[in-house]
Amino acid sequence: MPKISDERRAARRRQILEAAWTCFQKQGLHATTMDDIIRGAGLSAGAVYSYFPSKEELILAAVTDSLGGIRDLVGPTLEARPLPAPDVLVTQIMAAVASFTAREGYDLRRIALLGWSEAQRNDRLRETMKGFYLPFRARLEAAAGQWQADGLVHPQASAADVAKTILAMVLGFVVQSALLGDVEPADISRGLAGLGPGSDRAQ
Repeated sequence: MPKISDERRAARRRQILEAAWTCFQKQGLHATTMDDIIRGAGLSAGAVYSYFPSKEELILAAVTDSLGGIRDLVGPTLEARPLPAPDVLVTQIMAAVASFTAREGYDLRRIALLGWSEAQRNDRLRETMKGFYLPFRARLEAAAGQWQADGLVHPQASAADVAKTILAMVLGFVVQSALLGDVEPADISRGLAGLGPGSDRAQ
């Protein structure tokens, strides 16, 4: 039997993940079955199982793929020199999240909520998520150190605390936009600017 090309394999894998994300949003992680995903992908059961032997493997791949995509998208922003100011960086990260997660037929922000819930009972999934979030938070901590050197963050502030706060805002943006649907990156930018006493930047 002839081998398929790497490009074809990647396309089939993406086809299965797209079907899985669509099913997860419509039915939830637990209610979705492999048969649902197989039908959604339009492939044979054998083809789907050759890529993902179980639903757990598929869920892990879906999480890894989505988090990895966001990481690759925001990476250049965190590596930019000079580094954007804190409020600008936060806005850029949220804009990247919004543009990456909004897809035709599903929204990865809504699916993220399902994944976070599942991670509370699935140690492997939780460790997979930590493998992305902790390095990202470390990069934010490095950015906070640079902001201190540039005079943009209080010199006595804890860079680790600044990083945790920014990550909390980013994850909070995901939750608000998934549940309420009325928050945009620009809203957060104006809100951050408005926190400064007497600031006119929110106008």
